[in-house]
Amino acid sequence: MKIRYAEDYQAGDIFELGSYEVNQEEIIEFSKKYDPFPFHIDEKAARETVFKGIISSGWLTGLIWLRMMHESFLCHETTLGSPGHEEMLWPKPVRPGDRLTGVAEIKESKVSKSKPDLGFVRYTSTLQNQNGEEVFITTSTIIVKPRPSSEK
Repeated sequence: MKIRYAEDYQAGDIFELGSYEVNQEEIIEFSKKYDPFPFHIDEKAARETVFKGIISSGWLTGLIWLRMMHESFLCHETTLGSPGHEEMLWPKPVRPGDRLTGVAEIKESKVSKSKPDLGFVRYTSTLQNQNGEEVFITTSTIIVKPRPSSEK
């Protein structure tokens, strides 16, 4: 992946995050450990809920998104973490067999005036299923190193 500094992100830039197919085994395994609602771990019980079948934990969906971000967007040489998310939404459930595709759209990028060794890149990222339905939306900021003065 190309090294990107804070100045390399511009409002309106869109980054493709690739795709990922979710399987029932990972939904159940994750949920048994971290989010053991019956609609995440038991097919029979899940069919009797409003979801009419097993669905992914929103937290697993979020972690799948994060993996996609690491593979396609986050530059490990310059990204310094995140101060947090402004929002995290799951408008539609993710089901076994769903193929998720994602994008990240840059909202703004700036280098701190008070701490010029830190840049802040704000973005909105979404995941859609194979039917074009949004299943995950987050708006967040990452802390990114600015371009070294020797390269400006």
